Amino acid sequence: MSEELETAQKLDWIDRLVIWWCKVLHLTKFEKILRQIAKFAITGVIATVIDWLIFYVLVYWARMNPLIAQLFSFLVSTLFNYYISVLWVFNTTKKKTRRRLMMEFFVTSLIALGISEGLLAWFINGMGMNDMLAKVISTAIVMVFNFVMRKLFLEGRIHERKT
Repeated sequence: MSEELETAQKLDWIDRLVIWWCKVLHLTKFEKILRQIAKFAITGVIATVIDWLIFYVLVYWARMNPLIAQLFSFLVSTLFNYYISVLWVFNTTKKKTRRRLMMEFFVTSLIALGISEGLLAWFINGMGMNDMLAKVISTAIVMVFNFVMRKLFLEGRIHERKT
């Protein structure tokens, strides 16, 4: 990373750590995306812990149906994830309003919820898998979808239609 860019941006400890590893491993041309993936992973781990904890409490303590519990746990973790993603992970485009960014984030999150619910139902009801194991596997699959979609929408990689 150039000295000018480093001084122009406020780098946190994650940025500095990834920059250092990129230099050590001679991956400096991938530095920007690796910094973003590292922040996405940290945010994702925290959001996943929130999601799984709420899911576990609702299913095993409150005796709620796993598919209903999934709705609640997913919603809370998605709200957390949106806030952190916009502030810390992605360079949100200046071409979009906060309202539009939020709408796109939640639309892609609803799609992710649909994928997650479908996988959860298939793993639990179709394959007889343990609730928490099904949750872990479906989370891993949906995480890849989330990164790609959030990068595309929050950073404005999807071309706007000209009106």
